[in-house]
Amino acid sequence: MTVITRHSEFYLEDGSITLQDMFSMPSSSSQPNHHEACDESPVKLGLPFMVKKMDYLLWWFMCRYSSNLPPLEGLVSILELGMFLQIDVARSFAIQALSTDSLNLSPARQLSLALRFRISDWIELAFKALVATPAHRLGLEDASFLGLTIMHIIHSTQSENRHIRLVLAYNPLKMDKHDVLCKRPALGCQASWEAAWWDGFARHYLHPDHPCTPLEALAKFESANIAGVTTACRLQAVEFIRDHGVFDREYGILEEGLKLLKKFEGTVVGV
Repeated sequence: MTVITRHSEFYLEDGSITLQDMFSMPSSSSQPNHHEACDESPVKLGLPFMVKKMDYLLWWFMCRYSSNLPPLEGLVSILELGMFLQIDVARSFAIQALSTDSLNLSPARQLSLALRFRISDWIELAFKALVATPAHRLGLEDASFLGLTIMHIIHSTQSENRHIRLVLAYNPLKMDKHDVLCKRPALGCQASWEAAWWDGFARHYLHPDHPCTPLEALAKFESANIAGVTTACRLQAVEFIRDHGVFDREYGILEEGLKLLKKFEGTVVGV
């Protein structure tokens, strides 16, 4: 039989109004005077309460202004119990502490916590970081944090984006308008534009490790001087790309993946 004793470190001789209210219990006919937690009538808590997790929450109650933070396990415990007990300040404390650079959470670990504990601000950032990570760099540790379904959403989004990028890179834009000063629109200007598309844009857009984003691609076209293409023709082409949403499909694929992902908010993913 387990003997319930006072906590060796976090015991308040004068009691705590907060904890007293939190763990109060209705009185019963058998113990009419034992209606709340006290030394004579301790409250026995089930899941998600565990001794170690409760130790970390008690640390937050009494030592949260300390310069020393608990380890990752402790911050996650404070986040979990703070959310379960609806202690918003404890939840906010844990989220802020988990966001510090010193912890350097991987996007997979961050997304796992964000889904489990409904940290909306983290979900999109972590998801985009994972989609931007080359598939061969997502390892078993990432999969263990996220589980099969979430990894499938990430890989599907990556695959669709890759296909869209290949199609765009393989098909140089046909310039439907040319500047009045353009002397060879059909041959010289278009040919120079296509050469710049292949040698400049496509190489950056399909880079295996650091592909440029659609916005970065547009910026390159806006600022680059292309031999054989007049400035006016180049800017008209950029305007056409922007007005016709040539790159919008890529953003749409990300949004679709994000919508699927958000269906798993409030669930435990991974193993």
